[in-house]
Parts: sequence; C-alpha cells; structure tokens
Amino acid sequence: MDKILRYIFILLLINPLAGFGQNKKEEWRYEGPRFGIDVSRFMMPFIQKSVQNGFEIQADYPYKGNFFPTVEAGYQSVNDVKDSFHYTNKGAYGRIGVDMNINKFESLSDNDLVFVGFRYGFSRFAQETLDANYSNYWETVKTSFPQKYLNAHWAELVFGLKGELLPNVFFGWSVRAKFPLATTKDQHVTPYVVPGLGFTNTDVPFDFSITVSYRIPLIKTKTLPKPLKTGGSKSQDSDQDDNDPNNPNGNGNNGINRFRTGSNGMNGQQY
Repeated sequence: MDKILRYIFILLLINPLAGFGQNKKEEWRYEGPRFGIDVSRFMMPFIQKSVQNGFEIQADYPYKGNFFPTVEAGYQSVNDVKDSFHYTNKGAYGRIGVDMNINKFESLSDNDLVFVGFRYGFSRFAQETLDANYSNYWETVKTSFPQKYLNAHWAELVFGLKGELLPNVFFGWSVRAKFPLATTKDQHVTPYVVPGLGFTNTDVPFDFSITVSYRIPLIKTKTLPKPLKTGGSKSQDSDQDDNDPNNPNGNGNNGINRFRTGSNGMNGQQY
C-alpha cells in the first residue's frame, strides 16, 4: 500500500512539471489559392425589379503578400415580362484583374484584407424580344425580334474587404464602379441588361458582391508581408531623418555646423 501511495505521489508531482517542459505551440502563416462564391447573385430576384437569376464563382492567389490576382466567372439570365413587351437575356461572363491589400497585417495569424482592385470584364450573351407592342398614328403594332448573340467589354474599379471568420474561411463584400468599353450593336433592341455588367441605362453602373470563400493552405511561412509604402510615409520618414541630430547629413547637424561657422572669424579665429 505504501508503494502504491508513493507511486501516485510521484505521478502527481511529475505531471505538472511535464507541462512546464512543453514548448509553446509554434505560430505559422498560411497562404494559398482561395475559391469562393458570390451569394449576392442569389438575392437579385428579390432586390431588382426584373427577374434575374445566376451565379458567380471567384478565385484569387497571393503574390508578394499584398497582391491578389483574381479571376471571376458567372452566368446570368433575365426574363422580364411587362405589359408592352417580353424580353429575355442570358449568357456567361468573366473578369480578370488584381486586388491590392491596403491594410497592415498585425501578426502571422492576421489575414483580414481591405483592398482596392481593377477588373477587365467580358460577356457573351443572347437576347430576344418575344413580344413587343407599340402604337403609331393608325394602330397598335404587335411584333417580336429574333434571338441575337452579342458581346460586351468593360472595366471595373473595386473596393472591399475580406475577413477570416474561421481558419481559412472568409466572408467579404465589395462595391464596384463599372465603365462600359464596347458592346455589339443590335439594330432592333439595345440590350438594357448585360450579364456581369448590369443595367445599361446609366453611364457608370454600380454593383456590389457578397462572397464566402475558402483558402487552401498550401504555403506555410513565418514571413509577415510588409505594408505597402506610400509617398506620404516616405516623405515623413525623410523629414524625421533630416531632423535627427545623430544624422551627419540631417538638418539638425546643419544648424550646428552653421552655428560653428558663424562663430569663427575670417581667419578661423573664434571671437
């Protein structure tokens, strides 16, 4: 019995000491390709008047820590029925571009992004007017226009953020200003909706996206990306260096040198 009690006492004494001997869990930074879906596309039928349906997928990859080359692709269809017309539009679109992180990473585990970006967009779609009614001087005319395939090109400026909710799981949103570049002409009906671009009744369409994405942690590193330098911060650092009295070329020592020069006479004698 005494031996059993002695062994129990030794085990109770060793276990806490073993805990002190364990090393702290090593911290790493994980990076890799990120794949996501734009859930706002599923909300469009409830937000906008015309009946729109579609989906969009996105992917990006880190480059030098703060740059993220991005690819986006999707499909959209419109089935708009009014008293005077019935219009359909459907097609696929794609965008390529890059996002630039303007947020400073605070630690190896910090993956939250605030970004600005640029996109080039392209769409291939088909539109058709199944029923159109218009009135002239004599009567009301009912007609239709056949399906026609069209192309569209545009550019986008993007601002948004992505936050890591769970390990490698991100939630984000972005707002976009879109600038139409070129659209194939239709002699009968001008497309008023372009997949990926949006409504064409304004010179600069705006859009938003809400994304949920997952990152594949392929890269394991201990290097924390450095924040992007701006002209203002560089100028500020330069001013601080100039005023540093320990800098032999700075303004602080220039003042001392001028004082010493002014206190000497023409022959180098001190007065």
